[in-house]
Amino acid sequence: MKIIQFLGASGGVTGSSYLVTGNSNQTILIDLGLFQGTDDKENINTKPISFDAQNLSAAFVTHAHLDHCGRLPLLIQNGFTGKIYSTKPTKEIIYLSLMDEVAIAQEEKKQPLFSKEDVEKTMKLFELVAYDEQITVGEFSITFRNAGHILGSSSIEITNNGKTICFSGDLGNTPQDLIAPTEYITSANFVVMESTYGNSTHPEEDVNTILQKEINSIEHAGGTLLIPAFSIERTQEILHRLNHLKKTNKILQETPVFLDSPLAIEVTDIFKQNPAFYNTDLQKDENPFDFPNLIKTKTGEESKQILKVESPKIIIAGSGMMSGGRILHHLINYLPLPTTKIIIVGYQAEKTLGREILEGVKNVKIYHEEVPVRAQVTHIFSLSSHADQPKLLEWLKHIKNVEKVFLTHGDNPQREELQNQIKKQTQITEVTLPLIGERYEIN
Repeated sequence: MKIIQFLGASGGVTGSSYLVTGNSNQTILIDLGLFQGTDDKENINTKPISFDAQNLSAAFVTHAHLDHCGRLPLLIQNGFTGKIYSTKPTKEIIYLSLMDEVAIAQEEKKQPLFSKEDVEKTMKLFELVAYDEQITVGEFSITFRNAGHILGSSSIEITNNGKTICFSGDLGNTPQDLIAPTEYITSANFVVMESTYGNSTHPEEDVNTILQKEINSIEHAGGTLLIPAFSIERTQEILHRLNHLKKTNKILQETPVFLDSPLAIEVTDIFKQNPAFYNTDLQKDENPFDFPNLIKTKTGEESKQILKVESPKIIIAGSGMMSGGRILHHLINYLPLPTTKIIIVGYQAEKTLGREILEGVKNVKIYHEEVPVRAQVTHIFSLSSHADQPKLLEWLKHIKNVEKVFLTHGDNPQREELQNQIKKQTQITEVTLPLIGERYEIN
């Protein structure tokens, strides 16, 4: 290998994308993610891609979160006709996510980055890969490993001319109840590693006990529990835990749970179809996501009817950072009520509505409406699907022969602290914090 170029997620947590050039000048792409968060970041999505898509030998996708796959159809628009490699669940969820991305843009009267026809063309290029299966593309040998982050998520090892570079993708908060554990990698010369929680340790929490306490509270008070949840993995994790609480009679069987997200409903069906990717213990459960009084609201009209249902009730709705989707309408209705509880179950990026509510603001603006925040907010840290600093370091320590580490997919405070800890706790001295657009020789 000669060169790696960092096209995104370098100094931030979105827009993951990397270009690798081999010794024979063949190029391959790892991820092509959406930039999310501030307007400045999202404006990057509309800029022309900075590489020659026509001459790419192949593209590889670590997993189906939009910040890793949300710009893939731009490859089609720029003349790419090669193969896109991923695991089976990743491909299936990407299709839903990309179609949803187009639909949301149209609903918000924004210009979509691509059309549904572009998505269909993109999906025809996918080639499925199994974990630990070595494939050859031109001068590269590639192996996917289980990253333990979401269903089908992968770390990717790429070998060229005797040198190996490993892309961590997003590493999971392993072990998890739902997803099979992260697979350790044994050897690589260069490591491109995420650092989302590079400066922190997830607290030890009994998630089921916290959920039970909050639900019992709204059951007693006649309130509403809002759970803004990402449609992929986090929603299914919550459903699985609610299933357990209902089966053990720790919450009332009659308390309705509204799954108010068409995307999450479809993703849950994909989970059901891919039990081989679950944690081994969960594979024995024939139906881990269904329980009494689970109500799936697909249409907008069904969603509106939730307001008419008397509390207590639980509403799981997208989006996880409260930056859009049906959760916004529920927030307008329920944030002003002191009987409302909100459980935040994932990372909240800077300048998102979720971050504002988490930080305790008294009022928020939603659809140009000033909404008072009287609801009680609980943050469950350990439901994060990202590894924290100790788990990131543990993953890296298993890799032998490392010459250099590139830290990406993290804000600078996170990756700077992880950089310090890598140098302190390992023998690795070359730890780099690349910026978008930078190229590094790795021959």
